[in-house]
Amino acid sequence: MDRPLIVVAESYDDRAVEKLRTVGEVRVLDRPSRTDLHAAVRDADALLVRTYTPVTAEMIAAAPRLRVIGRGGVGLENVDTAAAAARGIAVVYTPAAATRAVAELTIGLILALERRIAYADAEVRAFRFAQARDALRCRELHELTLGIVGMGRIGREVGRIAHVGFGMPVLYTDIVEIGWLDFVATPVTKARLWSEADVISLHVPLTAQTERLINADTLAQMKPTALLVNMCRGRVVDAAALATALRAGRLAGAAIDVFDLEPPPPDHPLLSAPNVLLSPHAAARTHAGLARMNDCVDDVIAVLTGRTPSYAFTAGST
Repeated sequence: MDRPLIVVAESYDDRAVEKLRTVGEVRVLDRPSRTDLHAAVRDADALLVRTYTPVTAEMIAAAPRLRVIGRGGVGLENVDTAAAAARGIAVVYTPAAATRAVAELTIGLILALERRIAYADAEVRAFRFAQARDALRCRELHELTLGIVGMGRIGREVGRIAHVGFGMPVLYTDIVEIGWLDFVATPVTKARLWSEADVISLHVPLTAQTERLINADTLAQMKPTALLVNMCRGRVVDAAALATALRAGRLAGAAIDVFDLEPPPPDHPLLSAPNVLLSPHAAARTHAGLARMNDCVDDVIAVLTGRTPSYAFTAGST
């Protein structure tokens, strides 16, 4: 029996690739064009991607032998899961891989925004030490109410660290019943969260319901002293509306790890907006977080060898 062909379309570490080679022929592509990728998957039994390779219905239709699609990461918006399901193709991913890493950077960015760390660093380097010291007047985190939008794995970890570690009161909103939490948090409507939270942290998947969830209308409901942190997907936030609110002083600050276009083009509105911290979609990029995302290969191998994968996507899962 022929060994399965496994196409790796984005970067996985050497250890992960060697695991794949124990069960099949591995073809590693280096930033393939759409045409090259379509040609490569024509005879593939498995396809592994990460963030930037779109796995479309057209690509799936062009791969008659495909049995499993692996996505090393949390979200699946770049994979047409409906087209895969229609063909009986398993979609496996690593939804829990980056929970701690993303939560830690979220808390770090909240601290950096409120304590104006980037401003202080720049002023000291510009020999304006005394002026910066006089200008810095910040709130302590226990004074601030945290509003979490999306109380999944990452939202829960952010809430737990914020409440248990810093004493922040926590409000949250979600489209499903969350149930028991190991810290105190209050479920509220979105309207109440927008109006009452001092820090709003976004942890939702990108769906038709969450695209442009943060827009001119929702921003207008927030406190002018509020901070916004986006750690989920760029298209959840209307970047132009956010930049306008920051420039007008209708929002105190924002921290953005994800963009609607990555990398952001030179004319992206947030690049020139005031009081914004920008990060290059790096929340999950700890040594441990990346290692756990590479473990997606274990579930790919499970499918190829007739075993049940640990993390297979099903409709309604996150």
